[in-house]
Amino acid sequence: MNWGLRKINIVSAVGVLFLICKTMTAQVAPEKYWIQFTDKDNSPYSVSTPLDYLSQRSIDRRAFQSISITVQDFPVNPIYVQTVKQTATLRVLVSSKWLNGIVIQTTDTSGLNQVLNLPFVDSAGSKSVMSPFLGVKSTKMDVVGFKTVVEDLPQLGAEVIDYGFSETQNKMIHVDYLHDLGYTGSGMVIAVLDAGFYGADTTTILQPLFTENRVLGTWDFVLDQPVDYTQYSNHGAFVLNSMAGNIPGFYVGSAPDASYWLLRTEDAPTENIIEEYNWVAGAEFADSVGADIFNTSLGYTTFDDSTQNHTYADLDGNTTIITIGSDIAASKGVLVVNSAGNSGGNSWRYIGAPADGDSVLAIGAVYPDRVVTGFSSRGPSYDGRVKPNVMAMGGSVPMPIGVDTIFNINGTSFSGPILAGAAACLWQSQNSYTSMDVFHAIEESADQFNTPNDDYGFGIPNFGLAHYFITGVNDISQNGLSINAYPNPTKGIAYFPIIDSDVSVTISNSIGKVVYLDTNLARIYESYQVDFSSFPTGIYFVEIKSMKGVQWVRVIRS
Repeated sequence: MNWGLRKINIVSAVGVLFLICKTMTAQVAPEKYWIQFTDKDNSPYSVSTPLDYLSQRSIDRRAFQSISITVQDFPVNPIYVQTVKQTATLRVLVSSKWLNGIVIQTTDTSGLNQVLNLPFVDSAGSKSVMSPFLGVKSTKMDVVGFKTVVEDLPQLGAEVIDYGFSETQNKMIHVDYLHDLGYTGSGMVIAVLDAGFYGADTTTILQPLFTENRVLGTWDFVLDQPVDYTQYSNHGAFVLNSMAGNIPGFYVGSAPDASYWLLRTEDAPTENIIEEYNWVAGAEFADSVGADIFNTSLGYTTFDDSTQNHTYADLDGNTTIITIGSDIAASKGVLVVNSAGNSGGNSWRYIGAPADGDSVLAIGAVYPDRVVTGFSSRGPSYDGRVKPNVMAMGGSVPMPIGVDTIFNINGTSFSGPILAGAAACLWQSQNSYTSMDVFHAIEESADQFNTPNDDYGFGIPNFGLAHYFITGVNDISQNGLSINAYPNPTKGIAYFPIIDSDVSVTISNSIGKVVYLDTNLARIYESYQVDFSSFPTGIYFVEIKSMKGVQWVRVIRS
């Protein structure tokens, strides 16, 4: 790429954020409480009339994956909610059908006690979810003080995608392979659950998203109103850039043609457990409108009120409210992608909630050289499962502001959406597969799948291989033969059945280093063989090019 770089300015992290973010003063709030209902008896809803509470797209997603509609999908009993409202002076803030309860705000102590004594309220399951504001919490992302001002932008609209500054983050996980096949997220719906989308509607990098009406809707679950693009955090806008940004030659996200729901669930100035309930309500909404993928660059460990803190023991996949909600979402056929967290360099160290969910694809962060960042949260989950699941670029990630400024940013907040967008493209390529088929194909394509660890999980995925795993097709021209290897795994010779001409064979190890190259094979009539006995144990990627196209196959040296 030829870029006219005029100058490089060093700016402070705080300075960058203040230029593009409005702040809002947090105030002390009255107590808020979770009211747990005992059942959904006498509900006006029925499994035979799901359009009363689910969109057709949500119903279809379940049907494609053979997922039944159950009582869990019913909204909370409206009679119960109305009775609670009549019992005390209060305001209903959050309603959750999956958890079967509501969050209320009240200072009416006597009325609250009466609510807890209602026959359909589980008083033991009800609890406080909010304490008075104690201070501003730390940011969920780290910003590197590097800014580049760019002039003389190239003409747009090239037939082949020029990623510009986003080239490394996309090509690291080979989502460019899917883009070359025409899979850029079109027809897929991603719900972004975040802390705010300040400026998203006016930033040039996202204009195609808005002009093409691919923002399907918004909602603020903190304030119970549509998202206000002029207020609150810009964090969600940056997250959205990573997926939906689309100025060829400058910056292209991992799913530039997907459609999006923008949902605010996080109240950025404070950290209280009510935000987990907000998230579950947002997830229920996103499920009901038919989102295929959730991306969340949030995580919860400790709170302003230390009595609400999670412990590492809580990260067992079954304990925290947000993790329970995430796994329920996955059970509805949604692919749930969540950042692993930025705690790797502090005393907490481990992933946060809901990254611990067994059906949550938790994404750690690496630098452009594929080395894990110091801040990326480590695994395992408390019960010993591999976490993070996979990695993507989250260190020194180029982040656009307008069309002439790039600054580098750090955080699993960005490795998560880069991966989520790629997952949308993968699922688009074979949308008859289930969300968990996509989940496992991404894991199995990763470069350390055979030797996972607590820093990298299964490693950095290869979406070209993942595409092969779920479709059986791994050919850029889409007209080649599928290539297999046998035996696989192997301790010695592996055979590749090929009948073709002008063949070349390239073998790379799990970190992308070429370890074997054989070119200009004029004609192969039956099979090609490679002796792996001298190779170290691990995973190898065999690329076979021929007149018919390009094929990849993964070989395990056992």
